[in-house]
Amino acid sequence: MKNVNKALITPEILQEYVDINPLETWEHFRDERREGYRQIKQQLTNDQRGLCAYCEIDLHIDAQRGLDDFRVEHFIPKKPHNPPPNHALDWKNLLAVCTGGNTMGLEINTRFTSPDHSCDVPKANHDWTGDILNPLNIPSSPRLFKFDESTGDIMVDAMTCPSALQHRASETIRLLRLSAPRLNNLRLPVFEMLNEKIQELATQGLEIEEAANLLAEELIPEKSEMHLPAFFTSIRWYLGEAAESRLQSINYAG
Repeated sequence: MKNVNKALITPEILQEYVDINPLETWEHFRDERREGYRQIKQQLTNDQRGLCAYCEIDLHIDAQRGLDDFRVEHFIPKKPHNPPPNHALDWKNLLAVCTGGNTMGLEINTRFTSPDHSCDVPKANHDWTGDILNPLNIPSSPRLFKFDESTGDIMVDAMTCPSALQHRASETIRLLRLSAPRLNNLRLPVFEMLNEKIQELATQGLEIEEAANLLAEELIPEKSEMHLPAFFTSIRWYLGEAAESRLQSINYAG
């Protein structure tokens, strides 16, 4: 999980709907404003730089078939629906998340892994506001998590994660199942790719540090509107100081 630097202003199409229907449900907005719903999904995807707010898998939009492999998540559950306040239509409460392994979307062989679930599937309608990290409220630096490149497991990095966040970071991993076998298996090729690139550059005469710096420049785009590679925090951890220097040089904010 990384921080999400979200647009502060509610999208116009949602604000207009809320102005007229302040107590309505999310389902009513989604079904009655289909184009508005797609605009919201697109804005969330852009704000999150193409990544699931929880596990950081890349989000895919299929405009032709309408088979997006992600959905809109409400950090504070939209049910039970008993406004005010109306969390169902609160822009600050909306995140884009992958389908957690329970939906046959665009990549059935790797992303549909039921009953191996993660992200908003185990979260469901649980109000874990005080138990897990909200991607909108965590710092862009320092990095909170580390990984096991041989298993793909995600863990709290006690060396970098602020002590005040460590318990909730640990609960985030456990409750959202961010080390589910599906996610670990998807992270492993990322580490394999990074290792292969480092070794390839080393055979060309580069020092490991130089190779890491080149990879950081290649994989971390300078422009904040560009999408980040899937499992960005895994890459950030693997590249270490090279990634941190790159992020600092581009004024990374999420």
